[in-house]
Amino acid sequence: MPDGQDRESPIIEEREDGPLVVKNATGMIGPDGQPIEVKPVMALCRCGRSSDKPFCDGTHEKAGFKSRTENEPSGKDRWHRYEGETQTVLYNPRVCSHAAQCVTLAPESFHPGTQPWITPDDAEDHKLPAVIRACPSGALQIEGGGQLIPERVTVMVQEDGPYWITGAWIDAPLPAEGMTKDKYVLCRCGLSGMKPYCDGTHYNEEWREGE
Repeated sequence: MPDGQDRESPIIEEREDGPLVVKNATGMIGPDGQPIEVKPVMALCRCGRSSDKPFCDGTHEKAGFKSRTENEPSGKDRWHRYEGETQTVLYNPRVCSHAAQCVTLAPESFHPGTQPWITPDDAEDHKLPAVIRACPSGALQIEGGGQLIPERVTVMVQEDGPYWITGAWIDAPLPAEGMTKDKYVLCRCGLSGMKPYCDGTHYNEEWREGE
């Protein structure tokens, strides 16, 4: 635990070749948007095969899950710059978990599949900070503004996607430029090339939690 970290503060620990152990969570929201009762210590599945998702049921042992793999992370670790007259948006594809909060909140400025896919001037100025704040992985920033942190419970479980973590310290180095431990996303499909963090592979592989 780092200096200054309160013993009652949320913290996440990796179990080697096993689950993510969450301690002191302030709250947890399930993939259906409903609150899940939290306990002081919870073991969350990250092999993608538990029959009790999002909780671990020990299936990782039978599945031969490994905490680290030799898979290359999805996306390059590079900041792309999308300049507007009043605000410039930065985007790192390696960090993106494809939560699509940007498309939901400001579809006029975020256009996946087109070039350029971000057009800052098409959205009202107040919208872009809201998008950056809502981005669960930290893949988006406003130039000069750094990361913006939302007010959320410790764990949000994205449907067919990763864990959105806010305000919980984790003893794992940040693998990409510009990431922050104030908010990040953790893999729960078992396929990421950036474990324990999500690199968007669940999206590319069309992983479904019910399968």
